[in-house]
Amino acid sequence: MRKLRESGTRRESLRIAAFATFFKNYMSVSAIVAASVPIPVAALKLIPTYSQQRGFLSVYASLFCFLLVAFVFSIRHQLATRMFSGGRRAAFISALPALFILLTMFCILGYHATLQRSLQQWRELGVVATSTDLLNKADYLEIPYSLSLAAYYLGIFVFAELAFVLMAMREYLQDALHLKELALLRGEPSMAQADSVRSRSAAQDSKGSDAPADSAEMAARPESPQ
Repeated sequence: MRKLRESGTRRESLRIAAFATFFKNYMSVSAIVAASVPIPVAALKLIPTYSQQRGFLSVYASLFCFLLVAFVFSIRHQLATRMFSGGRRAAFISALPALFILLTMFCILGYHATLQRSLQQWRELGVVATSTDLLNKADYLEIPYSLSLAAYYLGIFVFAELAFVLMAMREYLQDALHLKELALLRGEPSMAQADSVRSRSAAQDSKGSDAPADSAEMAARPESPQ
């Protein structure tokens, strides 16, 4: 029975380790791919945009995405002490990717709603043309809600990239700190918590060892003559 249980636990650990390795490799690659997505998306015209905005928006979106990847990687040491320390800060950082996903959805809906209002304003001004012609031939200075469209467009890719890079950074830091997947799934103390416990116990031990030494020194001192 023990051998069967041990073999079962080994299989489960191998499955979890295989899935974790696959997911970590996928997340690390997806963060870079997501930063490069705006350029092919604009080139293939997958998102309806005004032609006068398409070029610079794709460049700005990719630029901000790569800058965010570099920035999050540069603060990985500060993130490591907060991601796996437990408490409210760790819970807040864990919830950030979900928040950025919701913000990405908000920007998508906001962009398409603003684009419809922009095209509708052309109709109200008496311009008789198809939506395709308006998107391709409208002058930049005449585009209604141009700044709102640019902000929503950039927000789609920036918030999506933030969600990707934070999830990828968490997997990277878990490997760098040698935190086991099963230990995290079971809710066991992380390395940061273990280090704090060790430091506290070491400080207490040092205080306890100093007290006998002080008492021994006091006993060894000769009494001063009265």
